[in-house]
Amino acid sequence: MKRREKMMECPGCGLRLPDQQIERPHRYNATGECYQKYNELSFYTMSQQDLHFVHQHAIDTYSAQHAGAGMKNITVAFSLIGLYYAIELGFTGKQVQRVHMLLSQRPYNWPSLPLPENSYLITVQDVLKEKPGKNRDVMLREWMYDVWRCWEHQHDWVKNISNHLLR
Repeated sequence: MKRREKMMECPGCGLRLPDQQIERPHRYNATGECYQKYNELSFYTMSQQDLHFVHQHAIDTYSAQHAGAGMKNITVAFSLIGLYYAIELGFTGKQVQRVHMLLSQRPYNWPSLPLPENSYLITVQDVLKEKPGKNRDVMLREWMYDVWRCWEHQHDWVKNISNHLLR
């Protein structure tokens, strides 16, 4: 008789993976198993050595998708602002990184933002399932759009705070 594997469900994105008893990350509302997948994707995006720095988009997408459970308010806000600049304004990861640097120089009391009620359709695992290269990069972009869509209830706030702090 085959023993059933215990599964862990990520509280951030809902990804179900076999329980490997990996410690939960302190920075994200995620299981250790999901965070391990994010580290795999990070290895891929960092190895791209592209001028556009797609790694920044992966950071912002994962952070927004795994908000909650004690994550710093500034982390959630910056990730949403990064997605806004990338998706709505067409900024590269390098340009988004510059936006983050400019924001970090402005003192601001970042609020706690209500989490999305919508379920995410794409997870880091879906990105990793794609063949490295164009296919994976396209899926990364789809993941960004999915996470941004789920945070639709905060789009106006993100646009307004960006305009206010980055005039």
